[in-house]
Amino acid sequence: MKIAVISPAPPYRGGISKHTSILIDKLSSKHSVDLINYSRQYPDFLFPGKSQYLEEDTNNYPSKKLIDSINPVSWFKTGYRLAKNKYDLIIFRFWNPFFAPALGTIATIIKRKSPSIKLISLCDNIFPHEETPMGQYLIRFMLHKLDGHIVQSSHTENELHEIIKNPVYEKCIHPIYSSFPERIDKYKARKKLKIKSNNVILYFGIIRDYKGFDILLEAISYLVKKRTDFHLLAAGECYGNDEKYIKLISDLNISKNVTWHNRYIPDKDVSFYFSAADVVALPYRSASQSGIIQIAYSYDLPVIVTDVGGLTEIVEEGKSGFVIKPENPRCLAEVLSQNLGTSNFDEMSNFIRNYKNKFSWEYFVKGIESIYNRI
Repeated sequence: MKIAVISPAPPYRGGISKHTSILIDKLSSKHSVDLINYSRQYPDFLFPGKSQYLEEDTNNYPSKKLIDSINPVSWFKTGYRLAKNKYDLIIFRFWNPFFAPALGTIATIIKRKSPSIKLISLCDNIFPHEETPMGQYLIRFMLHKLDGHIVQSSHTENELHEIIKNPVYEKCIHPIYSSFPERIDKYKARKKLKIKSNNVILYFGIIRDYKGFDILLEAISYLVKKRTDFHLLAAGECYGNDEKYIKLISDLNISKNVTWHNRYIPDKDVSFYFSAADVVALPYRSASQSGIIQIAYSYDLPVIVTDVGGLTEIVEEGKSGFVIKPENPRCLAEVLSQNLGTSNFDEMSNFIRNYKNKFSWEYFVKGIESIYNRI
């Protein structure tokens, strides 16, 4: 097939960009693929982090930076350009209604000029984690322009049914990340990060309210009453007010038990954090799916997640991790207390070595090929 993928990709940073760069590589082994990137993803005043860009762009796959998210002229130009190229399939990456006007306009032009081109979405989220003005209207405007859809969790599958009565879709679980540096010796990683504790809990990824970093900090305050032979290593830039977390760490009197690297972690350093850890804790308040779980699995690390969104369908209870109720720091502390310093997390790591094989990129590519043949 001749395929175009419309998505952020390097030099933009983040999980969606990373996922896209791997997907392009896997698709390109069987198909002709063009990557259509953004010339401007977010206006700077709307972006909550310090930078939208990687310090080093290690992606070698060429992309065409055509779409300015706030310039309608670029939307029309992109639509006409893609329609002329006579693709067999165009994939629209969707995760936020902010991009729906641009993507919906591009899809409308392609359908009008080249109706034989098949159009599908690849949905990370359908409904955003934070409330968006006119969000539902914008989502409907965009998704109703397309012929089919790829969702990555049952949660997103259910959201799709809320928007479209009888959607044509495939559910393809988020694959394991395969492009980070290999695991290194646990004690060398801890020495690199200046962590001396025998038991290390990792929180990884950007910090936003819905990801429950404050819940984890409260859990740590309960855990220190049970044991002190542990350390929380948090790695991720805060999108928003970091002072409330700094104050919470101080108020809970857990500063000695917490190290927070409040910054974006480049790919080359990811291995240090996951190699140093015994378990990854992700007490999210809401979620569609989580790329962090799949990074953890790539390093054979068990996870503790909350029963929200699509997280539970990729965690084998008691085997690849634990599922707890959301908004429950005491429960999280209890699970950590019962398992830190035992062989349980090591046994889970042994299970994950085989379990993770079910989340393959080959399966994901077959899902895209399947939806193409059905529409």
